[in-house]
Amino acid sequence: MRNLVNFIFRNIHWLLFGLLLYLSLFLIVNNSRFQRSKYIQAVQEVTGHIYSGTNYFYSYLRLKSTNAELIQRMAQLETEVYAYQRQLDDLLDNSNRVNTLDLDTKIYDFFPAQVVSNSVSLHENYLMLNKGSNDGIQRDMGVLSTNGIVGVIVKTSPNFSKAISLLNTKYKPNGKIKHNDYDYFGPLVWDGKDPQYTYLTEIPRYVNLEPGDTVVSGYSTVFPKGIPIGSVVDTQKQQDDNYMSVRIRLFTDFRRLNDLLIVANRFQEEQQELEKRTLNLKSP
Repeated sequence: MRNLVNFIFRNIHWLLFGLLLYLSLFLIVNNSRFQRSKYIQAVQEVTGHIYSGTNYFYSYLRLKSTNAELIQRMAQLETEVYAYQRQLDDLLDNSNRVNTLDLDTKIYDFFPAQVVSNSVSLHENYLMLNKGSNDGIQRDMGVLSTNGIVGVIVKTSPNFSKAISLLNTKYKPNGKIKHNDYDYFGPLVWDGKDPQYTYLTEIPRYVNLEPGDTVVSGYSTVFPKGIPIGSVVDTQKQQDDNYMSVRIRLFTDFRRLNDLLIVANRFQEEQQELEKRTLNLKSP
C-alpha cells in the first residue's frame, strides 16, 4: 500500500496530465458533431491499419484453402461461359432478326478487396475491408465471396470500408428459390445462432421444396440477380400457417473470409429513384 502511495506521489504530474488530456478529448468529441465524425473516422483508420498488419500474416495461412475455392469457382464460371457461348451461337445461327449483340454493355463493376477484421459470434456482425472511398467504394455496394453473398457496405473512410454481414439480425436481404416454377421471394433472416445457417421466410406453404434446392439473390439494386446464397435444409412453420420458414445452409463460410469482391451497380441510384417515385404515386 505504501509503495502504491509513493508511486502516485512520484508520478502525480503525469497522472494529472493524463486525466486532463482525457477530459479535454472527451469534451471536444462530445460537444461537436464535426469533431466527433473526425474522431470516429480517425479511429476507424487506425484500427484498420492495425487489423491490416495482423491479417497480413494470417492471410498466408489461409492461402491454400482460398486458392482451392477460387479454382473451383473459376472452373464453374468457365463451364458457364462455354454454355452461354454455345447458346449465343445457336441464337445467331437460327434467328434472322439478330445481327449484332452489344456484349460490352456493363451494369456492374467489381472491385477486389480483403477482409481485415470480421466477427461471426455477435447478433450484429460486421466486416472491415481494405478498400475505401479512395478506391471508388461507396455506401450500399454489395460484398461477395467466391461462393455467394456476404453483405453490404455501410460506411467508408479513405482507405477502409465497413460492411454489414449477412450474419446480422438487422440485415434482411431478398432471397429467391431457384429452379422453381414460380418466383417465390422472401427476406433472409439470421437468428443470431449458427453462422452456417440462415432462414428464408414468408414462403407460401404450398410451395414444393426439396432438401438441396438452391437459394439465390432476388430482385435487388445491390446484387445481380441469381447470386448463390445457400441450399435448402428443411422447413418450419411460421406463426401464420399460410407461410413457412426455410432453413438455409450458407455456401459461404463466414469464419474463413479473406478475399472478396465489392460489386457496384452503375444504375443503382436511377433504380432507387424510380422506386421512390413509384411508392409516392401509390401513397394517398
